[in-house]
Amino acid sequence: MKKKILIVCAILLLILVVPMPIAKMKDGGSKEYRALTYKVIAWHTWDKEDKPFVKTCVYFFPDNRLSVDELFEREMQKLRES
Repeated sequence: MKKKILIVCAILLLILVVPMPIAKMKDGGSKEYRALTYKVIAWHTWDKEDKPFVKTCVYFFPDNRLSVDELFEREMQKLRES
């Protein structure tokens, strides 16, 4: 019985932690990976000034629930501020 509980817990932990590839966007090759607790986006696109934007970002809860467009706007705002 303990082995079954341990196996179920391990499977649930993997579901929460291991990211799955979700989408490859048509913006230059950006890729999105999602787990239940976080989101990873490998940005490979162009910013507003036609400069290449290549960066990998990890977004934890609650930001992992935002759309890719909202997250891109946040990244562009960070670039403008720095």
